[in-house]
Amino acid sequence: MFLLTTIIILSYLIGSIPTSIIISKAAKGIDIREHGSGNAGGTNVMRVLGWKHGVLVILLDALKGVLAVVVVARLHYGSIPFENATPFDDFTLVQIIAGISAVVGHIWTVFAGFKGGKGIATALGMLMMIVTVDMLIAVGVFIIVVTLSRYVSLGSLAGAI
Repeated sequence: MFLLTTIIILSYLIGSIPTSIIISKAAKGIDIREHGSGNAGGTNVMRVLGWKHGVLVILLDALKGVLAVVVVARLHYGSIPFENATPFDDFTLVQIIAGISAVVGHIWTVFAGFKGGKGIATALGMLMMIVTVDMLIAVGVFIIVVTLSRYVSLGSLAGAI
């Protein structure tokens, strides 16, 4: 149980790194949560600071999900401390737990007063490592919907469906 708790905490802390706040302060000396939509995410950074900073934040946020699933989850060895009633093997379940912990950290970051982003890019990074083909299809749907509608939120919802 201790090892799984450690994985959850480390993944949460990685997810909690407030990349949009760090980038916005470094680039323009602002707290991105006080501008645009008020959200601490890549889309708001893109609106306020431009596409280069926005894409950087989105990539860094996705990397948080990747690190939780690919690096932190690898700390696990042996069996999990509860009965696995899912269709996934134990390690995949640990990866899912680590990824969700990173997403929770992004949304409720301890480093910024528990006020973070929506977790879309972090979840994308996590899921790209676990269900790559499915996520490539979802990203394709996202790109098509955003290109046609110009609404990132609509693209996110369509890709999730």
